[in-house]
Amino acid sequence: MLSTIAGPARAFARIRPGVRALLTLVLFGAGPLRPPASASSAEPPVELPPMLVEESISSAPWYYVDAGGTEVLSRCSAATTRSLVETWLDKMQLVRALVPEEFLPRMDVPEVFVLYAQDGQQTVGEEIQRELRESAERRQHADASGRSKVVIGSSMRLRDRDMHASIAYIDEALFDPAGMSISPNHLSYLLGRRVPELPEWLVSGIERTWHRIDFVTAPITFNPLAWINAEESDALARDPTRPRAVLPARELFATGELRTAADRHPRRVAVRAATEELFVRWALVSGPQTRAALWKLAAAAAEAPLTDELFESIFGFDYSELRDRLSDYLPDAVAETVQIDPGRQPPLPRIKVERATANQIARLRGEWERLAIGYVQRRMPEVREPYVAQARRTLRRAFDAGDRDPRLLATLGLCEVDAGNDAGAREFLEPATATGVVRPRAYHELARIRFAELRRGAPEGALFSFTELAPIIHPLQRALQQAPPLPEAYVLLAEAWARCRSAPTEVEFAEMTAGAQLFVRRPAVVTAIAEALSRHGRNAEATAMLEMNAGNAASAALPAAIGRLRLERADPPASAERP
Repeated sequence: MLSTIAGPARAFARIRPGVRALLTLVLFGAGPLRPPASASSAEPPVELPPMLVEESISSAPWYYVDAGGTEVLSRCSAATTRSLVETWLDKMQLVRALVPEEFLPRMDVPEVFVLYAQDGQQTVGEEIQRELRESAERRQHADASGRSKVVIGSSMRLRDRDMHASIAYIDEALFDPAGMSISPNHLSYLLGRRVPELPEWLVSGIERTWHRIDFVTAPITFNPLAWINAEESDALARDPTRPRAVLPARELFATGELRTAADRHPRRVAVRAATEELFVRWALVSGPQTRAALWKLAAAAAEAPLTDELFESIFGFDYSELRDRLSDYLPDAVAETVQIDPGRQPPLPRIKVERATANQIARLRGEWERLAIGYVQRRMPEVREPYVAQARRTLRRAFDAGDRDPRLLATLGLCEVDAGNDAGAREFLEPATATGVVRPRAYHELARIRFAELRRGAPEGALFSFTELAPIIHPLQRALQQAPPLPEAYVLLAEAWARCRSAPTEVEFAEMTAGAQLFVRRPAVVTAIAEALSRHGRNAEATAMLEMNAGNAASAALPAAIGRLRLERADPPASAERP
C-alpha cells in the first residue's frame, strides 16, 4: 500500500538528537562515530582502523552469533547483541521489500561484524604509537597546534574481494534499536558487489534515494526529494512551472567512458545525480508494476547496453516520454512524503547468543585485523607493520594452540599474502584448500602463487603441458564454484589456458567464457578470455565476444584487441593431446 503526505517529513521527531545518526553508522555505516581531532585543518586526517584491546586488559566476555550470512563477535552484553542482530535482520527484510534478493550479492563467505562497548577500553600498542609519532614528523601530519592528523576510527567497514567486515563501538547507555537503519553507504556497497554488475545509474540512484528513506517510525517512508540544492527544491515546490533541466534518458542510462566523457562540468554532474535519484524514486513509489519494471530494466542493463526499444518493451513508453514523466513528477517529489506498506514480513530466525569459543574469537578478530593491513597499506604504509604483527599474533595464537580449522588456515594464508609473504602463505593455503574451504580468494591466491613459480625461469611466452598447469587450473575451477565469482580468477584461468599446449574441453571453454557474461564491463576479463579462445583457434568466437562487450565497457581496449585478433592466426593451432 502507498500513501502520500503533503508537506515536510517529520519522521525523526521522536528520535533523540544524534542517536539515530550514530546508530545508522553503527549498522554497517562508514566513518568514525566521533569527529576527527583536526577537522578544522586544511588537510583531512588519516583515519586508521582500531586495534582491538588485548584479552588481558578486559574481563568482559566475547559473545558469538551466527546470523545466517553474518558472523557476529560482540563484547557488548548478550541483550544488546541480541537486540542489535534482530533489528538488523528486521531492517534488511524491509530493504528486500524494495530491492529484490537477486540484486543483492551472493556471498558464500559470511561477513564479519565485531561489536565493542563504547565505554570499553580502546588501546593502541606502543609500537604503533611510536610509528605514528615518527610518521607525523616525517610527513608533517600535524596541524599548527601540533595535534596529530592521524585518528583511530571507532566505526569502520573494511572489504576484501570475497567478503567484508565491520567494527562498531556502541554506547550501551544510549543504545536504542528503534533508531537503527541500514546506511545508504552499505546498501550501495552491496549493490556494487552484485554480479553481473549493475549499472552506475542504478547504484547511484538507489544510494541517493536511500538518504531520504526512513525505516524507523514508519515501515518505509520517502521524505521529500532534494533537487540539486535546497534553493532549487524550494523554488520548484512553490512554482511547479519553474524551468528545470532533467537529463535525457539516453544520457541518463549511459555507462563507462560514455558516462564519464559527458560529465565534464560540475553542474552537469549534479543534474545527472539528481536525475538518477528522481528516476529511481519515481519507479519505486509509482506502484508495484513500475517497481517490477525498474528491476527488469536493471537486470537487462547488467547484461547489455540499454536502447530506446528495450526500454519501451519494459515500461510501455519510450525515452522521450520518460523525460516528460520525470519532469512532471519532479514538483511532487520535492514537496511530498510518500509511505509504502511492505506488507507482512516473514518471522525472523531464532537468534542464539552464546559465549564465543577460542576459535571464533581468533578467526573473526584475526579476519578484521588482516583486512586492516591492506587498508593501512593504501593510506599510510609506514605504519603497516604493527597491523601485520597484530593480525599474525591473533591468528597464530590459535594455530600454535593446535587449531586447524580450514577457515582459520585460509585467513592465515591470506594474511601472509597481504603482508607480501607469498612463500609463507602456501603453508596455510595448501591445507585449507585441500579440505575444500569456502573461500574463493584462497583458491585464487594459491593458483597465482603456483603459476608464478611455474613461469619463473621459463622463456617469455613459453607453453606448458596440461599436467604442469593442472595445479593452477583446478584451484581456479574450485574458486569459480563459490560466490562471489572473482574477475581476477577468470583472468588467471584464461591466462593459464592460453599457455596450455592442450585445448580446453567444451565444458572448460564454457566455464571460462562465462566470465565474459558476468563481467561485461571489465575489459581485462574479456580480453584475457578472448586471447585464450584465439590461442586455441577460436578467433571468430573471440572477436564476437569482444565486439559484443565493446558497447558495455565503452573502452578503447576492446576495439584494439579486436583488431589484433583479426590480424592473428587464421588457422587453428595444433593442440597436444592431454595425458
